[in-house]
Amino acid sequence: MSATAHPDVRSDVAALRRHRLDLFPDPVVPFGDVVRAAPPGLVPAAPVEPDPDPVGAVRRVLTGLDGRGRELGAVEVLLADEALTAAAESRRRIAAGAARPLEGLPFGVKDVIQVEGSPTRFGSDRYADFRPATTARVVRNLRAAGAVLVAKLATYEFASGPNSRTRNPCDPGRRSGGSSSGPASAVGAGLLPLAVGTDTGGSIRVPAAWCGAVGLKPTLGRVPRAGTPPLTWTMDHTGPLAGSAALAGAALTAMTGVPPADARPRWPVAGAAPLTGLRVGVLGGWFRVAEDEVLRLVDAATEVLAGLGATLVPVELPVIEEIDPDAIKRILVAAESASLHDAGDDLDGYGPVVTQLLTGGRSLSAVDYLHALRCRTVLAGAVDALFADVDVLACATSAIVAPPEGVDAVALGGRDRVLATVVARNTSVFNVSGHPALTVPCGRVAGTGLPAGLQLVAPCWREDVCLGAGVAYEAVAG
Repeated sequence: MSATAHPDVRSDVAALRRHRLDLFPDPVVPFGDVVRAAPPGLVPAAPVEPDPDPVGAVRRVLTGLDGRGRELGAVEVLLADEALTAAAESRRRIAAGAARPLEGLPFGVKDVIQVEGSPTRFGSDRYADFRPATTARVVRNLRAAGAVLVAKLATYEFASGPNSRTRNPCDPGRRSGGSSSGPASAVGAGLLPLAVGTDTGGSIRVPAAWCGAVGLKPTLGRVPRAGTPPLTWTMDHTGPLAGSAALAGAALTAMTGVPPADARPRWPVAGAAPLTGLRVGVLGGWFRVAEDEVLRLVDAATEVLAGLGATLVPVELPVIEEIDPDAIKRILVAAESASLHDAGDDLDGYGPVVTQLLTGGRSLSAVDYLHALRCRTVLAGAVDALFADVDVLACATSAIVAPPEGVDAVALGGRDRVLATVVARNTSVFNVSGHPALTVPCGRVAGTGLPAGLQLVAPCWREDVCLGAGVAYEAVAG
């Protein structure tokens, strides 16, 4: 792993300093005014049809993970005994007509999500022997909905970068992305129907796009994070990776642990094409700096949405040319990680990238950190303002397809760029803003056959909008 995963944080400070934040006449609003603290209830998700033989299904999943899953480097720990016990309980419930919403559905979790008594390494040698005394709330919620936990899945150390130990199932010589690399590889390979990852700047959506899976970063604060130690407490999101947008929606409902509200999705409109009336803001400018084949597939995908009744509206986010969301992300991650891992001079057991991250975070001043937070509110407010004219935003999830392992620079937009500045180019802005964002596979590029992803972004707390568009797109595109 190259240290280029975390560019010099001082250059990010200098970049953001160029954007003045005078207090008068336009004060910067508190971030909570952009992402309100009280979310409306989720729209009920479509039920998942249970497998009539969950024990057999779980056995097949365990076999696949123990075989190809280990070959891909996607698996940290198999939880076979616990999984088969839970599957037997699911079989009894199905036979009794008492199936829960996700009864018998196998799932895995990224190895930063704690499970009581099971090894949880956070991808770090420093925690090689750690066995937590608690189970993360999101795992408890999924189990309460009937889902069966089968495995802990690989990640990079403390979810801080791409994991080179995990291979891309579409081409093992390519990167799988990070940091939810194990979940994306396992789901993309068809070894698991569902996995849970975390996303600080694109760590669910980028690996999902590169590995051919669906990935959802919910609204900031939608999914409980208790028992999931953060990389940064102000931008981490927990969300599902799945084989379909419909399953991602069903999983999201279960993950929150909150019964759905008696609400109805805005889409589809009865008696019309599935997306009639939906205004899709097709992001230009910054979001069009991407490989030609990726843009071709994304443009074709938005035309599919138009064919389903949606209206395509060109939109831009000019402030992003001045305030780099990745610079905001890197400053906040460095500062907050340094606080979370406040171990003095004891950096034994940390890898080189995390050591660089923590050292950089300690070099930041309170003024640097607060300036990044204030730039964040400006950018978040600008994203939120786009939804006055459109219902959902669309762009490429990743500007590039999965690059070969060992490559740390790519040609993009007419010049060579450090890979670390490209990977989260289109995703980190929505971690900064807190808006829900879904990636769905939108085809494979000519020549390599590697998958590309279409990213759909909705207003805060309206996951039903991006999921509804994703489900409609999948029904046509497959």
